[in-house]
Amino acid sequence: MEEIFKCVDLVKSFSGKSGSVWAVDGISFSVGRGEVYGLVGESGSGKSTLGNLLCALENPDSGKIFFEEQDISLFNRRKMLEFRKKVQIIFQDPYASLNPKHKIGSIIEEGLKIHKIGANSQERKRLVNEMRTLVALPLDALEKYPSELSGGQRQRVAIASAMILRPEFVVCDECVSSLDVLIQAQILNLLKEMQKSFKLTYLFISHNLKVTARLADRIGVMYKGKIVEEKTTSELLRNPEHPYTKKLLEAAELYSDFNNSSRATAL
Repeated sequence: MEEIFKCVDLVKSFSGKSGSVWAVDGISFSVGRGEVYGLVGESGSGKSTLGNLLCALENPDSGKIFFEEQDISLFNRRKMLEFRKKVQIIFQDPYASLNPKHKIGSIIEEGLKIHKIGANSQERKRLVNEMRTLVALPLDALEKYPSELSGGQRQRVAIASAMILRPEFVVCDECVSSLDVLIQAQILNLLKEMQKSFKLTYLFISHNLKVTARLADRIGVMYKGKIVEEKTTSELLRNPEHPYTKKLLEAAELYSDFNNSSRATAL
């Protein structure tokens, strides 16, 4: 499989009262073009930091990040602007990531203006309305402010803002964790549909292994800044090896569920 992202010996630390904390501690991994790579682990394991590094929102202390075989640390301003169009992120808290002073239509349109997409205002509004339809937002949502929408609708706005640029790679950082189960399922289905339609690659970050297993082709388990286990989703559920992975599976009741269903199929 062609690699879209590759990380080599990636390290990122933060200074705290008791010394340095290693959020990302020597990680090497890759994401194949067109796949959904799930990254799971408890809060504080370094998942979001790794996602921010891939999006160039933070710089690593050491190590290399390659996007389409190019070292992103060597990008000039023009190359970085192109990179930011191709690589987008959907954050956990859609309310915090949306400008409360701007209407929804303006928020979704902003990326088009930055990257000079659309010949004029009318063309940009047409593109915004097409994306509104794709993410199943009501027409009147474009004239509302973030505070006037539900949590699920705000997350659809965040998805629309990322997808309107037609990126190649999207980091989904705990993007359904604040939603109730029904809305979670709707957003996951939307992400699946958009991945197929736009031929996207996802890094799906979550503390919830059960949710991740529904979407991911391959899963990396992150613990204290390291990826301690990495397998295809079916193999990870069938044969977890690291003790921490087993604890995550037991907590999500996936290990017993998977083995029980496998035995039932065999019988």
